[in-house]
Amino acid sequence: MIDFSELALSPNESRAARNFLGLSQAQAAEKSNLPAHKIKRFESGNYVPDAQFLEDLREFYEGEGYNFHDEDAPGAKAKARGDVFPAGVVGGTDSGTEETDGSPSENQGKLPRPQSVQLQYMRITPSLESIQVDRVFDCIEDNEEAIRAGMASPVRNGFLSESPSAATQAQAIALLRRLAENGLLYARLMGRELVSLPSAEGQAEQEGVLLGMSNKAKAATVGDLLALAMADLQRAVVDGDTEAQARRKGRAEPVEVLQSLIG
Repeated sequence: MIDFSELALSPNESRAARNFLGLSQAQAAEKSNLPAHKIKRFESGNYVPDAQFLEDLREFYEGEGYNFHDEDAPGAKAKARGDVFPAGVVGGTDSGTEETDGSPSENQGKLPRPQSVQLQYMRITPSLESIQVDRVFDCIEDNEEAIRAGMASPVRNGFLSESPSAATQAQAIALLRRLAENGLLYARLMGRELVSLPSAEGQAEQEGVLLGMSNKAKAATVGDLLALAMADLQRAVVDGDTEAQARRKGRAEPVEVLQSLIG
């Protein structure tokens, strides 16, 4: 697990301060002018943002009137050793993620000393703005929640068959699609665009091919089909296109394999 004891702020301390002030994560982000996705992931206990972010967040809570009751200056030991925590440090922790009531206590925000820790670094591309990163992480988390819920669904067999029904197959493929979406989104966070958006004309032609409505248009590559299937994802999440967001929100639960593939 991650040792937060020498940082300017721990996840427990952040939750306690935020709850004491009566702020949601979104409200804390708006009032502090700090990225919401960093606050959300930091408070989950498995992400360490950059040191400047933690110092700014702590100063914000103190400026709002919260007292952390520290005996030592925050992060003094880490600063004395010259430790640096780049943006996007990811690791595991045994700390709880439940909300605290914000009341001060002797051990508030203190975590057990870790036995071992292995930190992995993920640097988010500067080409994405903070609001885009927020949408990406929100979509990733929504997909993960849907995947966890979907995996608990029972397998239903087809009529007079021992094989999974068309609806069950479609549901499984829809979950695979969400996994693929998360892979694309993580790649975008790291500055890689694996699947390019089709042009408006190309999208209309490819939709006809996929839906069997056109004999004239033909996708040149499998990548063309993937570009269509993932077009609304990139437009809605990365670009913030409201029409694409509405289409994604209005998607019906797939009952056919083709429907689950093209969304």
